[in-house]
Amino acid sequence: MGHLHRESQWRPLPQTLPAAYRDLVNFLRHIKDRSSLSLTELSQKTAISTSSWERYLNGKQFPPRQAVQAMCRTAHESEADTLALWERADAAWNRRGSTVPAGDPQPGQSTAHRDDASSGRASKAVSGPGHRALLAASALVSARPWATAFGVLVLCTAMVVPAAIIHASYGSGPAAAARPPICRLGSCDGRDPLTTACEDPVTVRSDTVADGTRLEIRFSPSCRTAWIRSWPTHGGFRIDVTSPDGPPQAVTAPTAASTAGGMVTTPMIAAAHVSGLRCCYYPSAGRPGRECFNAAS
Repeated sequence: MGHLHRESQWRPLPQTLPAAYRDLVNFLRHIKDRSSLSLTELSQKTAISTSSWERYLNGKQFPPRQAVQAMCRTAHESEADTLALWERADAAWNRRGSTVPAGDPQPGQSTAHRDDASSGRASKAVSGPGHRALLAASALVSARPWATAFGVLVLCTAMVVPAAIIHASYGSGPAAAARPPICRLGSCDGRDPLTTACEDPVTVRSDTVADGTRLEIRFSPSCRTAWIRSWPTHGGFRIDVTSPDGPPQAVTAPTAASTAGGMVTTPMIAAAHVSGLRCCYYPSAGRPGRECFNAAS
């Protein structure tokens, strides 16, 4: 997408979004523009996919708290004000089901015509079949009150009991559980961390090796997985990550051209805990040697 430095280049947000949600997205757009980062650069620095950021910043998907925190850290912005906006937007988004129906009058709109039309419709309803049915029901209750009450009780029981059984079965089944992440432990092995829903990673170890390459061990508590991301200074390097919980994962960049994107990540590896995670960096053939470090050290 390239850089988006001017607010006029952003797409207008849907008017159906709550005002607090729009305030949050506009503030995130402001942070991104002030940081001069493109969506691609923002994705690389936060380990959240470009497509996810596009959805968050255009009001297509509500941004998770972890994404907001990652943007603040990347852009060196204070998290306090942004998270306060996020909490208000989250509350408004969760209440969106109680918004005013589209048919209700807008502020400043005359209601005289609507009142007249409503009165006309009410008159027709009163004189229609529904009104006649109510009169008939009233007459039945007056003539046989006990029989009518018993019939209503039987009808309510017939409706309520099956509904309660169905609700109880759903409440105790898998549907009641929280939606799991897109992968977890072994199902994450070999997957690209930039294309998963594991968007709550934390850096558990950061080191700079002798040739200037920066390496970070990233760990996702929700997915129980880890990976290495690096900013190499040359091509021909190799990085691997090992864990007691999964087979080793590695990435090799045979040429300098493969590092043109700036950041390189290994595939993900199952990791139940941070302890036991180990990263090793192998420079190019012209730079012999190996440097390794553990997450827990």
